[in-house]
Amino acid sequence: MSDDEVKLYWDANYPEEVPRHVDYPEISLGQFLRNTVETYPNSRAIYFEGFRMTYQELDTAVDQFATGLSKMGIKKGDIVLIDLPNTPQFVIVFFAIVRLGAIANPIIPLNRFVEIVHQANDSKGKALIILDVLYEEHLHGKDLSKMPLLKDMILTGIAEYLPKIKAVLGTALGKVPRMKEWPTKIGDVNVHKFQEVLKNGIPINLPDVKINPKEDISTLIYTGGTTGLPKGCMMTHYNFVVNAEQARVWAQTQLPQINDTLGKGGMFVVLPLAHEFALSVAMNLGISNGYELILFPAPPEKLSKILKLIQQEGATFGPGVPTLWQKICLDKDSGKYKGKLNSLIACLSGAAPLPLEVKKKFEELTGALIIEGFGMSETSPIITATPFHKYKENTVGFPVSDTLIKIVDAEDGKKILPQCPNDSCENCGADEAQYIGEICACGPQVFLGYLNRPEATEYALRKDSKGRMWYYTADIGCFDKDGYLHIKDRKRDMIKYKAHSVFPREVEDLLYQLDYINEVGVIGVPDPEVGENIKAYISLKPEYQGKITEEDIMKWAKENISAYKYPRIIEIIPELPKSVVGKILRRELRE
Repeated sequence: MSDDEVKLYWDANYPEEVPRHVDYPEISLGQFLRNTVETYPNSRAIYFEGFRMTYQELDTAVDQFATGLSKMGIKKGDIVLIDLPNTPQFVIVFFAIVRLGAIANPIIPLNRFVEIVHQANDSKGKALIILDVLYEEHLHGKDLSKMPLLKDMILTGIAEYLPKIKAVLGTALGKVPRMKEWPTKIGDVNVHKFQEVLKNGIPINLPDVKINPKEDISTLIYTGGTTGLPKGCMMTHYNFVVNAEQARVWAQTQLPQINDTLGKGGMFVVLPLAHEFALSVAMNLGISNGYELILFPAPPEKLSKILKLIQQEGATFGPGVPTLWQKICLDKDSGKYKGKLNSLIACLSGAAPLPLEVKKKFEELTGALIIEGFGMSETSPIITATPFHKYKENTVGFPVSDTLIKIVDAEDGKKILPQCPNDSCENCGADEAQYIGEICACGPQVFLGYLNRPEATEYALRKDSKGRMWYYTADIGCFDKDGYLHIKDRKRDMIKYKAHSVFPREVEDLLYQLDYINEVGVIGVPDPEVGENIKAYISLKPEYQGKITEEDIMKWAKENISAYKYPRIIEIIPELPKSVVGKILRRELRE
């Protein structure tokens, strides 16, 4: 097939309720919030450890903070770094920055000094808004002159948005972490207090900023750096507005009962808002629906607390990763909420494959449907999702509205591959190379490119003969005979064993058939004789630890996995390294 012959393999099974095309509002993210405020001014916007804020109160705080930033000298195009957990401050700060036409640059709160320095310098960050305890842990006593363009730092504390009695008692008893003394200046960096910036924004006096939603960058999302230092994905206002609408349409058309929850439902936010999955799906989709954002600054020690707050606040929806759903199901106290979570309608799982066993247990426990989505930082992030009523195991479903997907050969990406004729696509046999290749996506949610990385941008974004821009994801997959998309692996993770292409995820999925395996990560190990040997790192479920050996697993693998695919080396370890959103980090396993 030529590069313009994109076959809509999914058409026959595509959810008939979901429109293939949607008219998206060409508005800034600042106006995106304002539209919800105008529709639901008195609806709850935020819940945080007992503190509540309405949409009108949120919008006023955003305008005040934006005015304060403007007086500080922040203007359109300036980069402002955000190093905050899931707190009301994050939501206020994010929308204040984008309302000014400045660019929000979230930092994962786990990032340390060297990582913060890289992100600040690479983006030319002018200001940093940071939680006091994160400053104390990661920046206090460090040489901030290594971020020469940083001029202002704004400190804030958890207690600022807690109910008064909880803030006072929690601080006194040491249950609310805080930095006792805040600096006023660090070298050439001016230090401000969050609440003072808010007060400085009264009366509200926003500058008249013209924003082109399709061309102006709203946010820099830094990728995980699996191929060198993290790169900044340039996301427009329109990218995020579109993706929130794509997600809303996908859910509401298939689950019309969601329409009754607009302006009164809730979105639980456990994943870090600094990660695009939560930023886009939890925060932006939640705001689009007029939902209360139920913020968790960190996953609670007892995961059943999430269910408690879902019941208490009437949460309707929430994104998560498979490990989150699994841990909720394993919490022995979760069972007491069975049959009591009447508000919860659906959840979206991403970042890693969702085991069918976990899906079934969570749905039985909560009564809510759970589907999978697929995407990445460069695509805002959602490009595909499984249908709510036509779920198919081991797939990521179909493209969302106005999105095209094609599979190209993994060598140079110039040839479009045909649809696999098999039903499951899990073991295509000797002919699998004909159908399995790199996944490419085209749609209005695709980013502008990588900041200051023209070569990486040119490689990732390529136009076809019809002028359509495609993002080459570096993910490997195929379409099965029903048009469902299967993810095989990351292009860079593919193992070459005796000239055979072995996809680690396929080997992992096969090993997950063993009841005693908790987690597994498969990598290639350099070997002069075979190219790369196949190694599996495995953690066992608690009840099987000390009872299952590496030899037991090897024996099963040899009997049940193709000769060129089974792992030659097996190592049982207590726990596998994972990213902040629960992805197993094969990069760390290799290191």
